Amino acid sequence: MKAYLPFGDWSNDGHGRCHRLLVEINSMEDVSLAQDKIRKEYGEYFFYDFADDYCDDSLSYECWKALFDHGIKDVFPAAMVSDEFESWKEIEERVESPEDEYNNFSVSLEFVEQAFIWLLNKFGAHIELLQEDQKIPEINGYNCKGFQNVGYGCFYG
Repeated sequence: MKAYLPFGDWSNDGHGRCHRLLVEINSMEDVSLAQDKIRKEYGEYFFYDFADDYCDDSLSYECWKALFDHGIKDVFPAAMVSDEFESWKEIEERVESPEDEYNNFSVSLEFVEQAFIWLLNKFGAHIELLQEDQKIPEINGYNCKGFQNVGYGCFYG
């Protein structure tokens, strides 16, 4: 089934910014079970430390450990993590121990999205990111001649 996987304020009850990726999944249950397996292995609050707090675009030591344990370095270039890194060695040097308060460095949204999907898939989520040309079109006045959008006045600020 096709679904949108949100990153950010999906419920729009905070800062209201969210990026959604169109994905193909076998079932919602597979995705939920994959998260349960990750929590069981790496801790109940694992996903709270995956760039999940307002204005905190970093990953905890446990998140890095899970990514390293499952071979993230073999899949993604270090530059995707953040433009401040050229190699995985530089990243590993910053992520040395759970006690190291300096291991919290900024990561890109693209990395968070890709690493999150990749890790969930390692635990059985079966998520396939759909390509841009497979996106579901939005109905609007540009692509549907004569169509009138509504609700603009409901957004303030």
